[in-house]
Amino acid sequence: MQQNPMTVITEVLPDQLQKLEAYLAPIGTDIKNNPVIKFSDYQQLHYCTFFVIPGKHPSEVDTGEPALLAFEANIDGDVKQFINDLLAGNPEFVNSVYSCCKDYPGDNVSQLADYLLNNDFGANAFYVAHPGQTRNTIYEQQQIRQRIQDYIDANRPELAAKQPAEIHADIVKHLGTINKPELQPFLSSMGQNIFNALLAVLGILLVGGFFGMFGPLVEFLVVLVLIAGVAFAVVLRWNEMRDKQDDKPWVVSEQMEAIQRVEDRQLQNHLTSVIDIKPGWFRLTTLKVVLAGINLVAKLVATKGDLSGIVTIHFARWVILPGNKRLLFMSNYDGSWENYLGEFIDHASVGLSAVWSNTQLGKDRGFPDTQWLALRGGSRDEQRFKNFARNSQLAELVWYSAYIDLSVKNVANNRAIHEGLFSTTNLAAWLRCL
Repeated sequence: MQQNPMTVITEVLPDQLQKLEAYLAPIGTDIKNNPVIKFSDYQQLHYCTFFVIPGKHPSEVDTGEPALLAFEANIDGDVKQFINDLLAGNPEFVNSVYSCCKDYPGDNVSQLADYLLNNDFGANAFYVAHPGQTRNTIYEQQQIRQRIQDYIDANRPELAAKQPAEIHADIVKHLGTINKPELQPFLSSMGQNIFNALLAVLGILLVGGFFGMFGPLVEFLVVLVLIAGVAFAVVLRWNEMRDKQDDKPWVVSEQMEAIQRVEDRQLQNHLTSVIDIKPGWFRLTTLKVVLAGINLVAKLVATKGDLSGIVTIHFARWVILPGNKRLLFMSNYDGSWENYLGEFIDHASVGLSAVWSNTQLGKDRGFPDTQWLALRGGSRDEQRFKNFARNSQLAELVWYSAYIDLSVKNVANNRAIHEGLFSTTNLAAWLRCL
């Protein structure tokens, strides 16, 4: 089953903002035991977040823009089905939240469902560490892993004297009937080959077309592409030379203190960033093209828990907010904020800079100086980048994780254990997964 992003963005009524925050904050403080909503009841839900985007964030200049409420969820299957289930299971919660928002249609279930769907902006780019792994599958594979561990702990002396094939047979017998794991989605298993083929075809067309191997029309189109590429590079560099990087240090504001208080208290963390897009059609268009490229890589290449060398991200999304003025980034990740940002800098600096070099914290407060979109500078200026990232962050009112004690590597390992129950090849490697 495919995992999908839901990003519902609604305008908060000014006189209802405090009421909304007062309603959601206690839910976020006691996510498991609050009396209002049990997110764990929704079997298709991996993660969800509620947070408010102030109208003046991140520039701190009052632009008169309204505050926005964002409801983000990572779900299995159809977004519409999840919304219908949420309205059926917790109608009072949904109505209490959205009665604080503009154009709230009232408690009519059908109209409220349409309201949420019409305000769902999905994602311009969406990354899933383990495509096809449903929430229930992740739960089941963790239970299998735990049952095997309990069996090994109870029978360790006896098992230590046996060969891998015998241990494997004993474990399979102990578990009894276990369903086979579902096959990997087609794009997960074949995506890299498809991506390589696309690059090869593109390369052949460009080189062959330039030398007239495919006729005058293709040659003409290739020349146009090359001219457009040169023009893009010139305009890009002209814009970059006019940019002014942000030299403001990270100040520990009340908002930052609130974010830090909830960071690094468990294995997983959540990051929410909202940043201004640099003005002008060129930067917006460049950003959209870069995000489309990231989305393609996420769908075809980064399908095995590894996003350009980063192995700690469960889900991530980039969303251009209504009005095309701000970029929203959200990520559910393992480990500390410092390590997470460090991994981005070390392994994905090109993609990171290609996105955020088109953004700014405000006038004359741009991303660290970048040359040629991502090839030089940018996030490689580590301290400036970390200050830039911190100053763009927002605190969440509610954050839910369905499996907060499992890392990306744990999920992959549990799947390997499950698959290994139905294979007798390379049993020594399988046993090392236990």
